[in-house]
Amino acid sequence: MKKILAFILAVAVVLSLCGCMSAAKVQKVQTVTDPTGTEGISYKDYNDTLEGLCAYFADLGYAYNFTEATKDQAADPVVMAADMIGADKGYKFTYTYSGDTVVLELYSYTDTDSDFYKQAKSEGKITITEDLAEGTVDVTLSDNGKYLMVYSDEGENEEREKAIVDAFKGFWA
Repeated sequence: MKKILAFILAVAVVLSLCGCMSAAKVQKVQTVTDPTGTEGISYKDYNDTLEGLCAYFADLGYAYNFTEATKDQAADPVVMAADMIGADKGYKFTYTYSGDTVVLELYSYTDTDSDFYKQAKSEGKITITEDLAEGTVDVTLSDNGKYLMVYSDEGENEEREKAIVDAFKGFWA
């Protein structure tokens, strides 16, 4: 009887620890609203880097500020496996805007000879895998050719999407 009770307690402890560790890695979905006073914000006040672009977008209200990850917590935004699409690095912001889920991925490129980059430039799409129905995604290249954006908004925020695309394309053009 003592062995059974000890076993049950051991299982309970293991399960509770697993729950705590996975809860620490779960990301909190951010909410983004339109900030006031964005008229004076210029891309020229930001470094021509992926992090500069992310900071510019955060100040415009198109993304949110970075949160440093600690220990087992997930980084927010998510650091993407950018090399899978020939990019140097990338970040994925997932947030809600006006109650709708928005996913914004930003990548930087130095290798403009990669097949992914060439496809993005010629077709405005990247085929990640041909085996999946959703293996091809629409993308936008910045006018300077250094950055790539994947944007999806489940809502009907066409005006906002146009503003985001315009700001993205014009970043250090």
